[in-house]
Amino acid sequence: MNPKYQKVCADIAKLESKSADIEKQLGELREKKTELENLEIINTVRAMVMDKEQIMAFLSNMKGGSPSKQPKAENMEVNENE
Repeated sequence: MNPKYQKVCADIAKLESKSADIEKQLGELREKKTELENLEIINTVRAMVMDKEQIMAFLSNMKGGSPSKQPKAENMEVNENE
């Protein structure tokens, strides 16, 4: 066979292998990004010092829903001082 043809075929195989490795690394980085975003959200919610009902009401307000209970600023202040 033609040596130039063989070289091109070898280069194609090499680049396809590199491409697969890069795609795998990209997928892993995207998963890690999502994990870090979720961790940040969890830490932010925990820092709000609200009980479950207050958090759910807050999230409903953010989403535009109508919650059954509104978070009370008084309760938040009391919880923060504890």
